[in-house]
Amino acid sequence: MMSRIELVRQDAEAVVANRTHLLSSLRNSHIFITGGTGFLGTWLLELLSVLNAKHNFNIQASVLSRSALQFAEKYKHLGSRPEFRFINGDIRYLTEVPRATNYIIHAAALTDRRLFASNPTLVGEVNAVGAMRLLRAADLLDDLKQIVLVSSGLVAGPQALNVERIDENYTSGIPCNTANAIYPESKRFAESMATSFVSESKLPLVIVRPFAFLGPYQSLELPWAITDFIRDSLAGRPIKIMGDGSTVRSLMYASDYAFWTLAALSRGTPREVYNIGSPEGIHLLALAKLITQHFSPLPEILTKVGQSGHDATRLVPNIAKAQRDLGVQVTVSLSDAIQNTITWHKTAASS
Repeated sequence: MMSRIELVRQDAEAVVANRTHLLSSLRNSHIFITGGTGFLGTWLLELLSVLNAKHNFNIQASVLSRSALQFAEKYKHLGSRPEFRFINGDIRYLTEVPRATNYIIHAAALTDRRLFASNPTLVGEVNAVGAMRLLRAADLLDDLKQIVLVSSGLVAGPQALNVERIDENYTSGIPCNTANAIYPESKRFAESMATSFVSESKLPLVIVRPFAFLGPYQSLELPWAITDFIRDSLAGRPIKIMGDGSTVRSLMYASDYAFWTLAALSRGTPREVYNIGSPEGIHLLALAKLITQHFSPLPEILTKVGQSGHDATRLVPNIAKAQRDLGVQVTVSLSDAIQNTITWHKTAASS
């Protein structure tokens, strides 16, 4: 049986195979990554290590995170790579980035929706003030070629149930009188601030709007449907769905997510916005059934749990623009993504 590291490396190698030409401008560059030890950041480092080791890209990366040094110690196969430098720091207090930086991926954010209720002001501060700090520091660089600001598909507001997929111009308005609004509103502010910097300083900047994802390194403690379903199945508990299971989401595998982000860094048109995600929607009940097929005995699926009057929602992106401009495609099917993720979590961490 392959180890967790080998499983991830196999996926990272597969997603870049025959596609390195889409990332060619990143050769011999220095990339600064904020939030580089989170779910996306870890996968970015996995792909960069493959590009360097297998394709001679010679990329240097500086990684800023509040837990950067702990991450480097935990994941030694990444932390010990000489081309990666890990920097402990809080994005809210950032004043400068390494002078050699050519590219920036700003992924630092608080995305745990439990914080939206328990500490919403912190969420707003990290997401909004952090972006402003990063942009001010970036404006001081001499040889900056591109910034990717990682926003969120939620900034568009609730998707109408009769709209199959939403493109980058879709907007429906976000109610701002609830604590849950702090996440999409702070991301909207970050986008507005980025646009202002582009207008004033001509910063080369691209915005990406991620939707929903799954894969290794995603914490099962996060309160998302996919993580809840996998966590409960692994523990032998029933899967619990608050509504009737008719809510629709789409899920992209982590390797595709990271590759698309790098493609936006390499090929994105400045001032443009790109959705990142799978265009194939699936009802939560059907998703739960797909997950249970990987366990024996089959976990029970319970619907209408916990909340009365739980309304169905839909969140599925139109990705035609990213496919056209960036040359990307979804390479991992949902069934393979689920199998890979469950296999990784079942594999002993010490293997």
